[in-house]
Amino acid sequence: MISTLLCPHVLSAEAFTGATFVTWSESEQRGYVGAQLVMASTIASRSQPEMVGCIADAFFDGTGMSDEKFAEIVQTIGEHQSFHPSSVLVILLEYACGTFN
Repeated sequence: MISTLLCPHVLSAEAFTGATFVTWSESEQRGYVGAQLVMASTIASRSQPEMVGCIADAFFDGTGMSDEKFAEIVQTIGEHQSFHPSSVLVILLEYACGTFN
């Protein structure tokens, strides 16, 4: 995943959980979440193009990632710290836009 290129310390997926994510600075969290959303959009564009617009509408505000949605993502990851942040984000994506097939 692109997140491992941007954050090489997350290569060990077993050790990386929401508990680690919530200790990161806001800038690091935004970078990680932003990279995951871009990757999700890229994957969706190849298999479910209609989902790309939904992801953009649900998570971005026209100038970047919505501050409100970012806060919700961080809060949700914090509430489920034993899970990998990407797993939590996929659930939020699917809740907002439907399942990835």
